[in-house]
Amino acid sequence: MSIIVKEIKVKKALSKSGLPEYDYALNPYLGCQHGCIYCYARDFTKGEPAIKWGEVVYVKVNLIEVLSSEVKGLRRGVVGLSTITDPYQPIESKYRLSRRALSLLCDSGFHVSVQTKSALVIRDIDVLKQCGEMADVGLTITTMSDSYKLIEPNTPPPLVRAMTIRKLAKAGVKTWIFLGPIIPGINDSRLNYEPIIRLAKETNSQLIIDRFRPRETAVRLMRTKLNINPVPTNNWWRRVVGELTQLCDSYGVNCITEEDEWRSRRRNNSILDYLK
Repeated sequence: MSIIVKEIKVKKALSKSGLPEYDYALNPYLGCQHGCIYCYARDFTKGEPAIKWGEVVYVKVNLIEVLSSEVKGLRRGVVGLSTITDPYQPIESKYRLSRRALSLLCDSGFHVSVQTKSALVIRDIDVLKQCGEMADVGLTITTMSDSYKLIEPNTPPPLVRAMTIRKLAKAGVKTWIFLGPIIPGINDSRLNYEPIIRLAKETNSQLIIDRFRPRETAVRLMRTKLNINPVPTNNWWRRVVGELTQLCDSYGVNCITEEDEWRSRRRNNSILDYLK
């Protein structure tokens, strides 16, 4: 699929994060080439990149200049890279905004928590190693089966993501796996979970699990394109968490829900404590 790329200039780089585990959010791009059908981010994105999700991406070409100025006057904290776009989507190979931002933030005393579906993050192992304990990387893997194509049409295959986290872990980078969103009727069976839990064990990665959180656009698309009703129920989620907890315990994997993560990070008040 061809992507329309437009360059824009911004007045702000860092924003206060709406996610409790981060102090700040840094999104080098608006829109995302991956075009995941379930993604909540299109509901938090304005204009053309949201309307044409997966087809149009805006590049914040002056991001590093603005960020360089901002970090001088901000309280140090945890930066989520990124929260409404993938920081290592294909155009990052050209613009290198995530790489430069990662280096700048670590050098300025900020902890950077990267979340991606892309193997391109391997390119920046040198920067991540320089960051040391000031950076961690999470790979989102919703399933290891080919059914990922239904919900993540333009993403790297799960086997590529698994290879990515193995390389990061081998290089000494702190890693975690995000198993989410778990969607009723799509990736909510043991056949989906167990290979990811084994990968978490192999790479000594924490496993964070989360349910699908319905947004109007995502629900409509899944109903029309996939002919499923993806709205989770409390009973369904209790069953899923129970199965996952048992599997994680059997493999000796540190497995928590997104809600547990929020509570833990609030209690510790620092990702640096949380990740020790």
